[in-house]
Amino acid sequence: MTVEENVPIAPITTFCIGGPARYFVRVTTVDELREALAFAKEKDLKPFVLGGGSNVLIDDAGFNGLVIKIELMGVEQEGEALIAGAGESWDVLVARAIEAGLWGIENLSGIPGTVGAAPVQNIGAYGTEIKDTLLWLEALDMQTGEVVRFANAECGFGYRTSVFKREPRRYVIMRVALQLKKDGHAQASYKDLGGMDSATIAQIRAKVLDIRAGKFPDLSVEGTAGSFFLNPVVSVEQAGQLASKYAGMPQFAVAGGVKLSLAWLLDNALGLKGTAVGGARLYEKQPLVIAAARNTPARDVRALADLVAQKIKDECKIDVEQEVRVIV
Repeated sequence: MTVEENVPIAPITTFCIGGPARYFVRVTTVDELREALAFAKEKDLKPFVLGGGSNVLIDDAGFNGLVIKIELMGVEQEGEALIAGAGESWDVLVARAIEAGLWGIENLSGIPGTVGAAPVQNIGAYGTEIKDTLLWLEALDMQTGEVVRFANAECGFGYRTSVFKREPRRYVIMRVALQLKKDGHAQASYKDLGGMDSATIAQIRAKVLDIRAGKFPDLSVEGTAGSFFLNPVVSVEQAGQLASKYAGMPQFAVAGGVKLSLAWLLDNALGLKGTAVGGARLYEKQPLVIAAARNTPARDVRALADLVAQKIKDECKIDVEQEVRVIV
């Protein structure tokens, strides 16, 4: 294990902006992770565990602690289950499942980031979430130093959340097992996949990748962390009030209330699509997404996010939650 100092971390995040890490280390084994955490404790440093850098925004001042880049690799297949190290690319794992004819995660094609980060957010897209296929995962308990196995029901999954997101300083995911199946079929309930009920697994992946290409910025040109905000869940009463005010507003019944399309509200109720602060703007094709030109300061992104949150609060009386984690 080699600890580096004052390392730029913007290049290993999808936003490609922000300051350096005071200390930085790459870990490829559980023992190296324990060693890195011991180093942080010895130096009285706050540790931050980084996967693919696809759901974070690094502050302009950087991170005055220890960034631990997870690079635990390896993929095994046991029957119809895939077991992958936390450092593996999520989309590469999806492609491997497709090649093996294993159904279950094809709708999650094209999502950037690592396997280890996927359960933290309970990533989801086009009617599918990782909780639908997760069999178990192994995580290092940073309080005890022990590796703990979590069954699906123990992960506390919810809409873009889990126990690992709610306790970010407690666990570091090491391995993830997904229960897939050979005799699956297309999950085409999402409107963009309409008419694809009989599609092959490869056709579903191709369609999802095509949809995503039309909704998200080209990372070779500008930075983004994907959807910056979560879709809000409000009471039935509030949803009814908003629906009477905004004709055609999409709404979906979920546990605990009604989920609204924040993208629709930002575009149709507030007309904010394309709104910019400095080099950051709400993406023209999907206003849940904040795109940032190269060399944009992180403060522009944060100011735009604050502006959006305030406007949706003032107009719709909704408190929106950021999906992207700001690292300071």
